[in-house]
Amino acid sequence: MRVRISGIPLWGWAAAAALYFGIAAAAVEFAWDRSIDVLAEVGAHRLDLYAASLRSELGRYETMPAIVARQESVRALLAASPPVPPDLLQTVNTYLDAVNREAGSLAVDVIDLHGSVIAASNWDQPVSFVGTNVSYRPYFKDALAHGSGRFFGIGTNTGMPGLYFASAVRDGAAPIGVATVKVSVDALESAWRTPAEAAMVVDSNGVIVISTVPAWKFMALRSITAEQQRGIQASRQYAGRTVEALPHGRLGDWGAKAWFARFPDWTRPGRDRRYLSMSRPAPQAGDSIIILLDVAGARRQQLVALAFVTGGFLIVGLYCLYAIQRRRAIAEKLKAQDALRNANDQLEITVRQRTAALLQANERMQQEIAERARTEQRLRDSQQEVVHAGKLAVLGQMAAGLTHELNQPLVAIKTLCDNARTFFERNQPGSAVANLERVSRLVDGMANLTGELKTFARRPDIERVAVSLNDVVAHARLIFEARIRAEAVQLDVRIPEGTTVCAEPSQLQQVIVNLIGNALDAVADQEKRAIVIDAGEADQHGRVLFTIADSGTGIAPEVLAHLFEPFVTTKPRGQGLGLGLAITLRLVEGFGARISAANGPDGGAQFSIQFAAATTIVQGAVHG
Repeated sequence: MRVRISGIPLWGWAAAAALYFGIAAAAVEFAWDRSIDVLAEVGAHRLDLYAASLRSELGRYETMPAIVARQESVRALLAASPPVPPDLLQTVNTYLDAVNREAGSLAVDVIDLHGSVIAASNWDQPVSFVGTNVSYRPYFKDALAHGSGRFFGIGTNTGMPGLYFASAVRDGAAPIGVATVKVSVDALESAWRTPAEAAMVVDSNGVIVISTVPAWKFMALRSITAEQQRGIQASRQYAGRTVEALPHGRLGDWGAKAWFARFPDWTRPGRDRRYLSMSRPAPQAGDSIIILLDVAGARRQQLVALAFVTGGFLIVGLYCLYAIQRRRAIAEKLKAQDALRNANDQLEITVRQRTAALLQANERMQQEIAERARTEQRLRDSQQEVVHAGKLAVLGQMAAGLTHELNQPLVAIKTLCDNARTFFERNQPGSAVANLERVSRLVDGMANLTGELKTFARRPDIERVAVSLNDVVAHARLIFEARIRAEAVQLDVRIPEGTTVCAEPSQLQQVIVNLIGNALDAVADQEKRAIVIDAGEADQHGRVLFTIADSGTGIAPEVLAHLFEPFVTTKPRGQGLGLGLAITLRLVEGFGARISAANGPDGGAQFSIQFAAATTIVQGAVHG
């Protein structure tokens, strides 16, 4: 006896069920594999980004201890016999404080050979490192033994974790002390923090030292041996706290670079979750970067694949049931012709309606495909036009800047050449040769200018040296000497003799020329035409303040906020392109200075530049 369900034999249902489960299993497995492969590619990219950011963050600070170690006052402090001169100690503490604030680090210390901190950036703070003995710290021992050291640990005074960089301070070949810099990694953890993802840095002991999940910090991913525990306690790396193991488990490998693991779910305490784990060696030797990627998305893709297969089988099943019902209708047609004719007519009407609907849907689909192709073509054309317009804009900006900035040197060259001809006619060759030498210097400055304009967006390295402000201002004044006399401008220069700053000579000359030219333009239509150039002595931080003030109408507030942006100008149309101050800003920043603009209390505009005094240049520290 054959068992049938809805007209289909039992073996047919069994075969359909086996086929469904086989295809569903293959589709689910394919969706899982594909999703995990994509997730692994994302994880590899993330690891590249994290490794690059960690390398960049460490690179910012690892040379700082060596720079501090070369400071003459630091070496003098370590070489001094007790008692240490108070003024020398004050000088070193002030220097360390300035370095710490400029670099954005947590602390900068100087340590003697016995491991005692004798000078620190926080010497005047309630919690100071001065007097603390750190001889047990590995970075101190490594710096004395090998010249440098690096160590991650928790501060014993502040309880704040950080990365320590150390460099030996030498007197000849022998070390006389150690300079250290402590850096916070909080900013790095914040930058790495991403939803449904965890990233961490694990040291050589297997302890998590950097983590986007705060609760996991200073927990171990593997068992800590008794010897490792003794080493950790001896170095007080984690401020005496006991290192506990983070509960987790490895569930299986995925290829050669990833594996599945179970970790606590940081979003739902008390629960575990499955993650795809990947690792990469960190820039610091012995450390590694680990990333955990949530596989919930892959699970969802499995459900989508299962739903797709189930939907397909349902459609096929409905079609089979329809075929069976149609066969039954044909069988009934032989018994009742009239009923079959009515049913057949109704079926034909239904088929025609569905066919018409399908044809209409197909036509609409073809129209949508054609429209989408046209839209994509227009998008590609628009993209090409935008790229072309960008290229033209860059070329136009460079050409306009070159024309604007070469105008004043060309006028000066013409004036000097005319004067030289007059001197030759008067049989004064010495004065004529002097003018021609000035022309040569102006031509060199114009060559430097074209190089600066060509690298407006990407500035090359420059060499900064001690430059006399008096000489630069005198040369710039010479360029505008004829105009100053013709327009009866009162130019008052108040720069003490011997004032030198850290800058690149030709670029500093271009800056002063630009600012004096702008000041002359500002007072050209004024009843009172006065320009004051002032510079003070170097302050305690080694900065020299240089100002140029005019008696013009000042700068409008809406323009002041955007004054140093390209193409922003207060001059009438046709008299300026607004590139002079934008180029001036980049030149000033290029040699480590800061420029600002404001309206003076008595009216007129005032430009201020804070230079590094030439006496504060540290050997090996000035680099463009």
